[in-house]
Amino acid sequence: MTEQNRNYIKKEIGKLLSEIWRVKGLEEQEYGPQHPITKKLNSMHEDAQALLQEK
Repeated sequence: MTEQNRNYIKKEIGKLLSEIWRVKGLEEQEYGPQHPITKKLNSMHEDAQALLQEK
């Protein structure tokens, strides 16, 4: 994979993290922190962060 591709992927994962965080905040306000959707969004956010840290 080229460096250009890596940078593009990191950028897109960063956008994904931002969007997950935004939606999670809205969902948490509506349904609370213990709702299954909130928990799943937390898990998705953690998975996306882990992708950014992989080499």
